[in-house]
Amino acid sequence: MPRTKFSTTDLNQLRHQLDRWRQSQSGATRLPEALWTSAATLASTHGVGPVARTLRLDYNKLKRQVPQAPADSVSMAPPSFVELRPRDWLPQAAAVCRIELTDPAGAKMTVDLPCDHATVMGMAQAFWRRG
Repeated sequence: MPRTKFSTTDLNQLRHQLDRWRQSQSGATRLPEALWTSAATLASTHGVGPVARTLRLDYNKLKRQVPQAPADSVSMAPPSFVELRPRDWLPQAAAVCRIELTDPAGAKMTVDLPCDHATVMGMAQAFWRRG
């Protein structure tokens, strides 16, 4: 019997391929290894549960097939800078904003200011330009 190339990118396409393969089999036949590989690839992005349900596969067996990421790849460095555009958060803020500023040397300043774009930006610029 010719080997079937199973989809590794589309869950519904893989489901249709698996259904056709199942219909062509008689009796209890093991699923091809290529199918498990394709299902595991999809499970790594779509989740084991949804893929196992859609393809009617054994959840635990599929979970064992999914490659596990090394523990080191999970840890990420904290961001060194986060930009918030004032128009995104100032209009919803209360009448007074608490602004906390830190410079590269470690100096910190905390100020309660009116929630006005010009005031907040002016205070931040003055803090970082001092020197």
